Amino acid sequence: MGRITIRLTWALVVVMASIVAGALFSLNGAPEAGEPETGPNEANNIQAAPPTYIREPARNVILASVTPQPSATNTLLPPPTFEPPTATPTPSPEPSVTPTAAIQVDVMIPGLHGAETPTPTSTPGCEPRADWKLTYTVQFDDTLSSIADLYGTWPDELAAANCITDKNLITVGQVLHVPGDAQPQQPAVECVAWEVLTPFNGSMTVPADGTITFNWRGPQAPINLIRVIRPDGSVFERVIELRQNETIDLNENLSQAGTYTWYVYPLGRDFVQVSCLEGGPWTFTKPQSSTPTPTRDASTGTVGGL
Repeated sequence: MGRITIRLTWALVVVMASIVAGALFSLNGAPEAGEPETGPNEANNIQAAPPTYIREPARNVILASVTPQPSATNTLLPPPTFEPPTATPTPSPEPSVTPTAAIQVDVMIPGLHGAETPTPTSTPGCEPRADWKLTYTVQFDDTLSSIADLYGTWPDELAAANCITDKNLITVGQVLHVPGDAQPQQPAVECVAWEVLTPFNGSMTVPADGTITFNWRGPQAPINLIRVIRPDGSVFERVIELRQNETIDLNENLSQAGTYTWYVYPLGRDFVQVSCLEGGPWTFTKPQSSTPTPTRDASTGTVGGL
């Protein structure tokens, strides 16, 4: 009885060892029948040692002893190299042609006249009125209206009598036929006393540069002539109409240093001095201008420092 118990116990140990060996063999990836032996070690190129089988001579039982397998070693691969993406150049947009607006040159502005064809001053084939025996020579600043008022007629009648196509266009020196039997008398100019205002007589405060204003009171003549004698004896003259003042540029006309003498002559429409005496002489003294401009004097024909 004791011997039977020992044998059963030993047989149970053998069975348990077989179960353990099979389990271990399954864990190591034992190949199935007809298939080659492969395992995780083969994937890592690691050769496993063949298993060792132990046969018990007494009971003819094969005991498997598993040879420890070396652990798999993970081979580190080099890190990937990242190449920066090549930038694809953006195609330049093709320039679009912007249409240019055509310039209109035939612009008509009311009241603006350009280079027009000269208008003839007389009507071809027209003859002046033969019954108008008097004539009048057009003076500076004359108008057809002022001439018509002088001879007691109308501008349109005066233009038609002289074959004038444009009554706003007359020239100095043009001879017109006018009505009447005798030339009208020029209105008399009252000869009042002269009074100089600026620059006052003997002034020493005239600036070197800028302008100077001549201002006076005297006969109410249609035209006044200002005559200024420079320190070197040259003469500057200016004609003004229906007023008793005038502003003159010093740098351009009166730039010399020294004492100047000036007069005012009252003139009629014919540029002849009326029966009144001239005003002056009056004087003023000034320093040299910074930018003198030499000009030729029209009366003497000489060039002097102004």
